[in-house]
Amino acid sequence: MTSGNDSPGAGLGERLLELDPPEPAEPAEGLARMFGEVKSRCEASDRTIPGFLRSRSTVARRAIVLAVFALLLFVGWFVFPLVGDHARTAPWMASLVTFCVLLLLAMLMVTRPVHLPELPRWQIIGLVSVAIGATIVAAFWPIPAAQAATPEHAGGVMAGVCMGVGLLLGVPVYALLRLLDRGHALGSVVAAAAAGLGANFVLKAHCPIPGTSHELLGHASVALVFVLGLGLVHHWLPQKPR
Repeated sequence: MTSGNDSPGAGLGERLLELDPPEPAEPAEGLARMFGEVKSRCEASDRTIPGFLRSRSTVARRAIVLAVFALLLFVGWFVFPLVGDHARTAPWMASLVTFCVLLLLAMLMVTRPVHLPELPRWQIIGLVSVAIGATIVAAFWPIPAAQAATPEHAGGVMAGVCMGVGLLLGVPVYALLRLLDRGHALGSVVAAAAAGLGANFVLKAHCPIPGTSHELLGHASVALVFVLGLGLVHHWLPQKPR
């Protein structure tokens, strides 16, 4: 008879352990090292202005945008002369209020919390389309005195001046929203539309030549240039991960 130690299964567990030794504890150390590197990169990113702004809460980011917009509105409204009293008609005021409402909606879209589902693209494209359409419609509400504007006011130098000023006015709005954007779909297009709205608000409030042709060429064109020239181009360019 064979003893218990001579059975075929004797020592099988020890042999299997020798063939397949337990994994060392190095993966846990590697994981900790990887988390340390990620934390270091995040801390380094937070020390930059974009990293600091994007790391703020949704309420804080929206408060920053509203504070900057309020400051720009205050400076633009009280520092520079408004159009004459005869130009402050109901359509003129309706245009300004519409621009402000659409600008607020664009800000809410760009600063939307990242944990929420992405907005449908049709809503974003719809807002951008309405923003451009509002600037065009506003151009068809000239003040009565604008009917007597001379033809050179419609285009040429004066329209080019307003367009150039509008582009400069919209850059801070676009830059601010892009700095606070955490990477939402079509966020660059929404920011570009907001820049066009902000520029048209200032131009509508202060431009002394609000004829229809002049506003189409010098005012409404600003929103279109921002959306096509900055928003779409920036969206198509390869983006760095944030």
